[in-house]
Amino acid sequence: MAKKVIIAIDRDDDLGQKVGIASPVIGRENVLQAAVRLMLADPEDSDANAMFSAIKLYDELIQKGEDCEVVVVTGDKNVGKVSDTKIAEQLDMILLKLNPESVIVVTDGSEDEFVMPLVYSRFKVDLLHRVVVKQSKTLESTYFLLRRMFNEPKVARITLAPVGIIFLVYSFFLLIQHPEWGVGGIILFLGIYFVAKAYGLDKYFGSIVEGMRKSVSEGRLSFVFYLGAGILMLIGFATGFNASIAYTVPHLAVANFIFYSIAWITLSAVAIAMARAIDAYSEGRRVGKHFTSAFIAISIGLVIWGTAGYVANPEIRDSIYRFAAAVFAALFVSAIGLLFTRK
Repeated sequence: MAKKVIIAIDRDDDLGQKVGIASPVIGRENVLQAAVRLMLADPEDSDANAMFSAIKLYDELIQKGEDCEVVVVTGDKNVGKVSDTKIAEQLDMILLKLNPESVIVVTDGSEDEFVMPLVYSRFKVDLLHRVVVKQSKTLESTYFLLRRMFNEPKVARITLAPVGIIFLVYSFFLLIQHPEWGVGGIILFLGIYFVAKAYGLDKYFGSIVEGMRKSVSEGRLSFVFYLGAGILMLIGFATGFNASIAYTVPHLAVANFIFYSIAWITLSAVAIAMARAIDAYSEGRRVGKHFTSAFIAISIGLVIWGTAGYVANPEIRDSIYRFAAAVFAALFVSAIGLLFTRK
């Protein structure tokens, strides 16, 4: 039992993913061996530097005659709820096993510091030590930074994926000889991207992509639904584009695009929900929430369809009645979807 514990945090579990070491890692020699193995596996990993920094702090405190211990806790590659739950469990284990009077937390950046509330709720924190790896301002360091962007999936998803989609959007409008629309398309994509990042929706879309990858590699039936969802989405965009291209008034063009495409896009969302339900059933997880998602997608589609129809043709007498009918139908479908929430 140590009076002070130095905790190095690896939120995305590079230690487990790259060298297969389970956490928590307790004790100077064990942490040193783990840091060396991680550094040999990936010399550019900053988590290894954080571990070495934790060992350095430990040695300094030991030289001053303090009773202390050094520990490494890791999360999961699925950063967020999954990783933070694992870190919380390991912190509870440390509290039970070592029962320190205070802790020093060592991280390699702001991402790991998202778990600090978990630490504050369990320990008295004497110091938060952030390790910043020094970089030389040369062309060589820029090269290694770019290489990391291309080779590390976590970094590539954040940096390269948005740039690639921007190029695809602009090249599409170049091919149809409307480059001026490309700027609008890029702004629309960036707006959606920033909103998704702000509300954590990027993780949901990431889980869909991961589900598609597993369905292909494991030969699941869900792949057919994912493929169908992609085809339906393309049909929806093509139908909406063909319906809106004749309009020169912006709000009419947008309203007609949505009115004629939303049904296909809704069917695509339902197909994705069914695919995720199949994946959940294959893995022994609950499937009810995915059926609920399908009904909610239909409800949202009905409301958007009714709204777009009214905006596109407000002068038609039946437009307002069609909008009201769509809203009531959406409420009815949502009520049906709620029946699956407990299944």
